[in-house]
Amino acid sequence: MGIADLRRDFLDLVKIPGPSGFEQPVAEVISKKIQSHVSTVQTDGMGNLLATREGPEGAPVLVLMAHMDEISMVTTDVRDGFVWFEFVVDINAAVTAGQPVVILTEKGPVPGVVRSPSTHLGQTLNRLWIDAGPRCSQVEPGDPIVFDTTPRWLDDEETLLASRAVDNRQGCAILLETARRLAEVELDVSVMFAFTVQEEIGCRGARHLAKTVYPKWAISIDTGYGGDPEAGPGVGVPLGTGPVIRRFESVKPARGMLMFFADRELVAGLKESAGKAGIPYSLDVRFGLFTDAAGVYDEWSDIKCVSVTVPRRNSHSPYEVIDLNTMDQVSTLLTAFLRSLGASEQA
Repeated sequence: MGIADLRRDFLDLVKIPGPSGFEQPVAEVISKKIQSHVSTVQTDGMGNLLATREGPEGAPVLVLMAHMDEISMVTTDVRDGFVWFEFVVDINAAVTAGQPVVILTEKGPVPGVVRSPSTHLGQTLNRLWIDAGPRCSQVEPGDPIVFDTTPRWLDDEETLLASRAVDNRQGCAILLETARRLAEVELDVSVMFAFTVQEEIGCRGARHLAKTVYPKWAISIDTGYGGDPEAGPGVGVPLGTGPVIRRFESVKPARGMLMFFADRELVAGLKESAGKAGIPYSLDVRFGLFTDAAGVYDEWSDIKCVSVTVPRRNSHSPYEVIDLNTMDQVSTLLTAFLRSLGASEQA
């Protein structure tokens, strides 16, 4: 166990295409990895993968959530030998130019490259399309598209990774690692490891889970802003400085305001567990974004919710950058916190 397993799982997961609404290939891999560490594994009607570690009869349920879907685009038209598309979520158009992508068609994956304006011709980035060669004939409107970049390590220790789908396969890898670490621990609560769908388009999987499972607690594991020279002081948390406990988040989606204050008891418990385990952490308040915790709270405001995030740079891009040491610390923090709810080593 440890960071070697975490590293392996993370690398396995970031390589799998899984846009919103098409997460099944990711769920299949996770199901195989987690089944030996939990009591039951099932898929609900929404597509969420729910792996439950049963506690004593009548024990309250704590849900650890991480969404499986990644940022994506969608095909709108195929004409003139090119594939035209739109962004499904917020993506800076500038980061897509010249990038490799894969179009997930009913006949199989079709590789392509996003158009890059020609400097020689004085072109500008006013329109985007995908060059998929003759195989664009296999593509139909509605086919999802994801980046097809190759993960790469930015340090000799292989702890700083640049990759597609960091948001939020890192959260899925953390849940897998936490399930492993709890395998020999007897808990007084039932723990559900919920790998959710469609977070990027409105926390739809988490909302469904809130209504059907109705847990006592829900902790969302996701990515957060990492500091960089462009962001400026106080914007984002530097990579490698530990987990981030988010106390408030708010965004205005099309259907209205989505916001919540993290449950004070959960925040206090996580802070105490971090202190006892010697884990550095930061507190966070974010406007203009959401996690699955906000979706759960929006459905049932009496569910105690909090988000724990891992800083990453280059958000919603072909190469997001994240520190595996912080991911490892989040798993350690979750394990310690669950023990604090009433755990004892099995005899």
